[in-house]
Amino acid sequence: MKKVSIISPVFNGAKFLPLFIKNLSEYTFQDFEVIFVDNNSSDDSLQILQTELSKTNLDFRIFSETNQGSGYTRNTGLKNAKGKYVIFIDCDDHIHPNKLEEDVKLIEHFDVDYVLCRTQRTYSDGRTMLQPLEGLKEGLLEPPLAGLIWLSNFFYLQGPGAVLAKREVIDFLGGFHTSKTGQDAFLFIKLGLYAKGYFYNKVYNFYLRHQESTISKRNKEKDGILLSYFNLRKNLWVNEIVKNNFQAMTILKRQLNADILKLHHSGHHIKEIMNDPRLLNFKLNAFLFNRFSLILNKIVPNPKYNPFYRIWLKAK
Repeated sequence: MKKVSIISPVFNGAKFLPLFIKNLSEYTFQDFEVIFVDNNSSDDSLQILQTELSKTNLDFRIFSETNQGSGYTRNTGLKNAKGKYVIFIDCDDHIHPNKLEEDVKLIEHFDVDYVLCRTQRTYSDGRTMLQPLEGLKEGLLEPPLAGLIWLSNFFYLQGPGAVLAKREVIDFLGGFHTSKTGQDAFLFIKLGLYAKGYFYNKVYNFYLRHQESTISKRNKEKDGILLSYFNLRKNLWVNEIVKNNFQAMTILKRQLNADILKLHHSGHHIKEIMNDPRLLNFKLNAFLFNRFSLILNKIVPNPKYNPFYRIWLKAK
C-alpha cells in the first residue's frame, strides 16, 4: 500500500498532461499512487495519459466518471484510493517537488488530520498572485479556526492542492459536494471546522486560472459569481457539521441575507429564491427586507447604497 494517494480529475486536459506527469516523476517523495479520473473528455486526454504514463515507473490507475463535474470525479478517485493520506491536484495545476515530503513529515510529526501550505495563482496572460490568507499563523490549527476564516472569506481558501489530509477524515466528511462549483470550498470549510491541522507558510501549491477553467466560464455568466457563492452557502446551511457550530451559522445567516438582497437587486424574485428546500429553516432579516428597503433596493445602482443595508452591515 502506498502512503499517499494523489487524485487528479481530467477534463480535456490533453495540453497539460505531459508536463503534469513529468512533474509527478520529479517529486522527492515517491511513496504514492496517482489516480486519474477522466470526466467525459472530448479531446485525446485518455490516449495521452496512457502514452505518457507508460514512459514512467509511476504507480497509476485510470478511471472514468460519466457524471459531469469535478465533485463526482474527485469522489470516484477517493472511493478507489488506497493511501493513508490523500491530496487532490488538477491536471492543469502543480505542486512543488518537495511538497509531499514536507506534508508527510509534518502530518506525522504533529499527529494532525491535515496540513496546509500557501498557493500562487497564475493567469493565462502570465500574471501571478499569492493567494491571500489572513488570520492563520504558522503552526497548529485548532478547529474551528480555519473553517471560520474560510467561511468568512472564500478567497482565503488555498485550493485542493494545498491540502494533504488523512483519507479517513475526508471519508468521514463525505468527500466533495456534487454541485458544479464550490465543491472544494464545501469540503475544506468543513475540514477546518471539524479537524485539527497544521499550516506551514511555504508557497508549494501552484494554481492556473485559464479561460477554459470552470471558474472562468462561470464568471462570464450573469450573476455567475454571486449565484455560485449563494449555492455554496445554501449547501453549507444544511450541513450537520456546520449546523453544529453557532459561529459558522451566524456568519452564514448574514451572508445569505446579503446574497438574497443582491439577487433581488439584480432582478430575481424573493419568493422564488426562498422556494428552495435548503432554505426551509432560514428566516430573512425583517429590518433588511422591509417594504421600503426592497423599494430602495430596486432604485439604487448598487445594494451598498441602500441605507437599510448600510445600517444592517454596521449592526454586527
